[in-house]
Amino acid sequence: MSESTPLCARPSDHDDRNESIAYGVRHYVQRIRGQTRRFFSSRAKHWVILTLILLDVAGILAEIFIALITCELHRRDEDWVAPTQHGLTIFALTMSSIFMVELALSVFADGIKFFLSWFHCLDAFVIVGSFAIDLLEHGIAEEIASLVIVLRLWRFVKIIQEFSVEQSELTEELRKQIEELKEQVGDLESQLLRAER
Repeated sequence: MSESTPLCARPSDHDDRNESIAYGVRHYVQRIRGQTRRFFSSRAKHWVILTLILLDVAGILAEIFIALITCELHRRDEDWVAPTQHGLTIFALTMSSIFMVELALSVFADGIKFFLSWFHCLDAFVIVGSFAIDLLEHGIAEEIASLVIVLRLWRFVKIIQEFSVEQSELTEELRKQIEELKEQVGDLESQLLRAER
């Protein structure tokens, strides 16, 4: 060490740049989280999820219907059965994947607070379980595949929850409008009393 080398080195420009980049990334992630949180609490998201759930349930019912036809009417060997079942399997896996993305984005948007609701925890369990069973359904766990139907029908409950969220948002909006109207009525009454004097 020479006499010209300082004992306490100043932070380099490189450290300042790294801190600046880290701050920019954190700010960007927070902004994206906020936008995702706003979307996930919007009506548009609720309608998209309802539509996806209804499509998923329609796929489940089609699987059940085809299983009944093929078992009860002994039509397993017909040309249309295998491609239809394969298509429905792909559809089910696609829907499970979409719900996994929705779950991941929900956790990203809300952070650890997402898991404070028992409903969200149960829904996450159903989504992850359905996804896992859909992946394993290709020959390994065919008996367990019936469990996926029960788990995916849980989404009917999610439909009800989505409608209740929609109604509570609407109720909150109406409550705000009522408060605003009460304030306007009060202002008009006081103006009327002043005008009468």
